Amino acid sequence: MKYNKRQIIGLTIWWTEGTKSYLDKRWKNTWVRNVDVTNTNPEIIKLFLKFLRKDIGIDETRLKAQLQIHQGDNKENIENYWSKIINIPRARFTKTIIRPTGNKIGKNKGTCKVRYSDKSIYLKLESFLTKMLKRI
Repeated sequence: MKYNKRQIIGLTIWWTEGTKSYLDKRWKNTWVRNVDVTNTNPEIIKLFLKFLRKDIGIDETRLKAQLQIHQGDNKENIENYWSKIINIPRARFTKTIIRPTGNKIGKNKGTCKVRYSDKSIYLKLESFLTKMLKRI
């Protein structure tokens, strides 16, 4: 299989910045396979979402976002900023996590996590990544 630049970048972002599968502590022998990427850089998040939307063919309604900000940051402004940047309505944001005051109050736009919960998509990405790495 030949990969285009967006696919290589998207898989690399997921490989380096994404959450990998893990055992759910609440249920014995149950694996969690969410497709998550977390970063403060909006360009990284946008590139990953472009890859999911154009190359993986996700169901847009299942895509969610969550922010982490610091006390003293303007929550509404930051949520609006990320919603516009990543093209996900605020109604699909989960609860914003507010951390204790950090060193850069008002100087950053928080940390954004995008999540797509679908085992088949997770396994598809895992397979693509394995095949890509074997070709290198």
